Amino acid sequence: MAWTYRIVDHGQHFVLHEVELDEDGAVRGWVRKAIDFACDHDLGARGIIASLEEALAEARRAPVLKLGDDGALLPAA
Repeated sequence: MAWTYRIVDHGQHFVLHEVELDEDGAVRGWVRKAIDFACDHDLGARGIIASLEEALAEARRAPVLKLGDDGALLPAA
């Protein structure tokens, strides 16, 4: 299992979420609250920048997901 950042189509808007994938890359779960970047004070701005760069790289690599009527994440059409 691994956590990654994915863009999710909510119908009226797109949101960046943390998504848990299983060993085969299928969605296992997700954090319903939009991503909120924060880091410890000792990391300073470079910690936020590193997190943003990681999220951007992961979001660019992976296809957009769509929020289904039942709250499940589905591949976007």
